[in-house]
Amino acid sequence: MNDPKLAYAKEHVFMAGVDDSGARLCEANLPYGLAKIHHVQAELGLPQDASFVGSPDCTITRNKRRWQQGFGYGGVYQWSGDFAVLDIKTNACGMLVGSLDEMPEHEAVKEQLRILERDGLTLDGTRIDNDLTESNHFVDLLTVDPQEQKEEAPAGAKHFFIMHSSGHEHRANTALGPGLYYDESEELVAMARRIETPWGDIRILEGAMAARWYQFYKEAEDFVFRRRELLAKHLFGDFTVTVNATHQGLVRGYNQANVGCYHYDVEDGTDDGPLFPLTLSPELPCYLVRGKRNVSEEAMTNLGWDERLDKHGLRERIADTNLLPHGGGYRYTQFSGVASVVQEGPDNRFFELQSTTPGEENPRIATPRDLPYAYRGMEVKDRMTELGLGDPVVKLNLNYVL
Repeated sequence: MNDPKLAYAKEHVFMAGVDDSGARLCEANLPYGLAKIHHVQAELGLPQDASFVGSPDCTITRNKRRWQQGFGYGGVYQWSGDFAVLDIKTNACGMLVGSLDEMPEHEAVKEQLRILERDGLTLDGTRIDNDLTESNHFVDLLTVDPQEQKEEAPAGAKHFFIMHSSGHEHRANTALGPGLYYDESEELVAMARRIETPWGDIRILEGAMAARWYQFYKEAEDFVFRRRELLAKHLFGDFTVTVNATHQGLVRGYNQANVGCYHYDVEDGTDDGPLFPLTLSPELPCYLVRGKRNVSEEAMTNLGWDERLDKHGLRERIADTNLLPHGGGYRYTQFSGVASVVQEGPDNRFFELQSTTPGEENPRIATPRDLPYAYRGMEVKDRMTELGLGDPVVKLNLNYVL
């Protein structure tokens, strides 16, 4: 990178992912988003310390606006300062894991889904938008594999479901508050401060505005938690919540954004954290994973981060990140990586991809949104365990996907 500020931002990108085309695309885009946050920090008289830690499933984001603004998916963004960054576009997306007394019949659950489509559901006076069949959202029905259990399954259960869902109900301004997405909410746009940088614009909320919006975010997240549980109640009847966790949100404050991964606290004096689901491709088992205190000193050394961590004073922050992958993430077998990035103007970048087909011309893209993709598999789980980020304690074999 010829731009010293982009090179500086790149030094704040710490990738712990599977080193493939999806991760390399993510890594190529991230310096632009971090450079924007560094610009904001400099303008506010703060240390320019915004950083990103990529989890084992880090990859591109298929949200065009988030990508255009210079952000990737599958990691934790952290920065100093009393301000929130709206361009990361956190939305409380996550997964609900619940245990069931019996495995429900596929046709019976499909019938409940048809009723949901026909009649709908309402929560807090708001009609729920059914997102269970959109994009990469899903409901898996699973049975514990008794041969691969390091812990007894929660509540001693044999059958579980995993629901991946977020909802659109509060992305625009509603009676609950100003909205989660600035590109869908006029009220949020009016609250935000838009700052021009050499790499494009960025929108922030400061001080009391940031606190107000964060309070709204927490209320919207609570709505999404209860929304997932209401949908599950409709589909399955009685169940027991195992975990209901956000992998795209602000779970540890408004200057720590986890986008496409889990981010959590670990109790003092312990090394083990909460349970989370890990879902890979539709053909593979799922796992309940026990989060660990991470990233460990050993892992940081093995990843080759030591020099940059000490240079930028980030060791303590990164050691307390506590992150886990939430899924497999996107990969692109037709490409091996990124040959170059050309910036033709603010927020106008093109990525030249390295084709894996001999003699084929390298394509040039502005966004990976429309590229054919596949999901990663066991390599994400293996990377997680190799780095000591988490421990798969219960294996769940797939019965069917709704």
